[in-house]
Amino acid sequence: MNLMKELPRIAARVLKNTRGVYPELKSRLGLLAEAYGTAAVATDFEKWCNDLVETPRYPISDYLKVVDARLGNAGEIPAPLDLKNPVVGELTSLTYELTGTLPSATSIAELLALYSNEEIRAALTEFAEGLTERELKTAMRTFFANGGTGAAAVILARRRRSNAS
Repeated sequence: MNLMKELPRIAARVLKNTRGVYPELKSRLGLLAEAYGTAAVATDFEKWCNDLVETPRYPISDYLKVVDARLGNAGEIPAPLDLKNPVVGELTSLTYELTGTLPSATSIAELLALYSNEEIRAALTEFAEGLTERELKTAMRTFFANGGTGAAAVILARRRRSNAS
């Protein structure tokens, strides 16, 4: 089951809403599938749609704002990001050396809250090596955007490859 295809079908069937999902959310949906399983997310989305009093304009986007609270432990207050961590500066410098672009310190701190320095470095290096000079700027935005979903996708792919071997 593919959440990118399944959630719009549920929204169309239950809510009679045919608005799709932005392609950038594909990696977020992949992370949800990894965290909770596609069947659990699709089932919860359908339940959420049925429980709605008013049909939202963008149901999938609205659901993505509450899915972690519904399925996970998002009720916990997150620790503040450590923007002064020296590793943030090191990763910013590495990104600049590899790509000529500077990511925001917040983007890097968000990644460090979830993944180790080594995993982020390896993912960044692998991702940047596969890019042409023309692709670098926009691809690096994708890598760090939306809480680092691009980086998370590369890290999870690297983990799967290492577990497979």
